[in-house]
Amino acid sequence: MFCQADRYQQLFLVDEKGETVSRDIPRVLGAIKCGPDLAGATLPEGYNSAVMRVMRQFSEEVKHRQAEREHTLSLTHGQRYVLRELRVLFGTADEDAKGQINILEKAFRGPVTTAINRELNLLRRNSLTGQDLHKNLARLYHQHNMRDWMDRRGLQFDEMPTPRIVCSEALV
Repeated sequence: MFCQADRYQQLFLVDEKGETVSRDIPRVLGAIKCGPDLAGATLPEGYNSAVMRVMRQFSEEVKHRQAEREHTLSLTHGQRYVLRELRVLFGTADEDAKGQINILEKAFRGPVTTAINRELNLLRRNSLTGQDLHKNLARLYHQHNMRDWMDRRGLQFDEMPTPRIVCSEALV
């Protein structure tokens, strides 16, 4: 099986029980190598369930890799302050405000420019909280066109790589 999620790709050699035997590319390609005269055969019993088992495994790996990437992103003091205060504000906000807070949190959790970081540090030094902080963050978000800026960098909201099966082959 060959699976892909954005730029992450993985090749699997699976036994008849659906257990991964190898991920070593030369070994997998050597096992599936055949000549052009070899006739096709019907799929073995349980083939689709084995493929789906590997797909679930790959999906879990993708989630783990994504969580690792997000966790290792180093945040500045200003970003940590703003995110902590947004979480506090989220607890008391109405539904509309919660939607806005989610957007702001995602925007300020990612990489930010030096100018934005300078502004966040100023908000931290002035100990802005609550609605005052929310208004200032919304102003920064719009003033710096963060939605467009994030889109250009491929950091669209709720973006999660979609794991998919590119191809699979049964050895009979």
